[in-house]
Amino acid sequence: MNSNRCAHSSRIAQTCRQWILNNAISDFKAAPRPLPLHCGVQHYSWGDPDFIPKLMGVRNPRRLPFAELWIGAHPDLLSTVQLGGCRLSLAELIAAAPRTLLGAESAVRFGHQLPFLLKLLAVREPLSIQVHPTREQAIAGYQQEDAIGLPLSDPRRSYRDRNHKPELLVALTDFYALRGFRPLEEISTELAAAPELAPLQARFTQSATGLFDLYRWLMQLEQTQVDVLLSPLIRRLRRQRAAVPFDPNERRAWLIEADRLFSINGHRDRGLFSFLLLNLIRLHPGEALFLPAGELHAYLRGAAIELMANSNNVLRGGLTSKQMDVPALLKALSVDPAPGEARQAQPPAGPGRPQTYPTPASEFLLERHKLSARERRQIGPSADSGIIGTSARLRLGLVMDGPLSLHSAGQAPLELEPGTAFVLPATCTVELYTEQDALLFMARAP
Repeated sequence: MNSNRCAHSSRIAQTCRQWILNNAISDFKAAPRPLPLHCGVQHYSWGDPDFIPKLMGVRNPRRLPFAELWIGAHPDLLSTVQLGGCRLSLAELIAAAPRTLLGAESAVRFGHQLPFLLKLLAVREPLSIQVHPTREQAIAGYQQEDAIGLPLSDPRRSYRDRNHKPELLVALTDFYALRGFRPLEEISTELAAAPELAPLQARFTQSATGLFDLYRWLMQLEQTQVDVLLSPLIRRLRRQRAAVPFDPNERRAWLIEADRLFSINGHRDRGLFSFLLLNLIRLHPGEALFLPAGELHAYLRGAAIELMANSNNVLRGGLTSKQMDVPALLKALSVDPAPGEARQAQPPAGPGRPQTYPTPASEFLLERHKLSARERRQIGPSADSGIIGTSARLRLGLVMDGPLSLHSAGQAPLELEPGTAFVLPATCTVELYTEQDALLFMARAP
């Protein structure tokens, strides 16, 4: 009897909540407004314990790694909002009011789903060597893993969704990364300069095909052969470092550090080969990298804003204790040896306009808003109307420096402190105001 009463009470509570929520959503559609977002953090082992907690104003006495703050609607870590006293995910709100949130054009174009995912990244130790698949590869891989019965929560799973993952990274601090294969001549010179790597030099032919063959051979080597190739080189570099410390702009410094972190029980991690083959890039604050599908890369250290298609698909090839799927990585890999170059932000299109980071991706564009003290700036459909070829679209924002406030007609101002994320509906125009210098990033569809 008691269990029946509990079930009945639960149904009544759910019905009441849904009624309240439906009314709140109807009110929101009639008078859209910016909403603060409650966002989750991924505590991956490579994360920095200080940068994100300091920005958000939270204590971290246990020194947990705060690796990624996720701002968006990916099912792996959904952002949420409060509406009518009810908590719901951003994905649920978009599904209930797609044209209000996304805008009419984007709602049709992206199938009533948010097309991008915004992150704040804080890297203390190197991430895995990785590539992201194309959309076609993601669909095929997802279906294949479904067919063999791998749950989405299974750590052996490589494909978390059916989407591709082009990716933009904008440095907030000095940021180090490996990105793309080096020019062929540089690789040949690197291998020739290390007598321990003579077997690699003998196998390497200076062409894109030759480079792919070399990398495939390295990724498929027996572990004992990996150890034989790398151990003498690591021992020599350690002796050199003991005599003269390495500069962090030198790849040998990162090679030694990665060996310390990832080589276990005397066995060398095969991801170390990538430090010889890939471009080592140092980004200064404000500089950016764009990573298309198939681009081999690894982030090494620093804090950054990251914006990508709404996906969590990663194919790993070393420097990790997580699932490595070498066949899938090799299938997705693009080999286009060239110097690694940073992207610069485009200057503002006029007064009151942000800097932007255009990319070839059709899902996203990043805006960097730098406001001076007591500046007022309009954002939304009215402000965008002067940009040729644009239509109303949702924005996700993250305040980096402030505070500042968002003013919308007929609504109380939304006060935003540093570390606060928010969603600005496509159909809503707001005025930004700050009493002091402020900085925020906003993501939107192009």
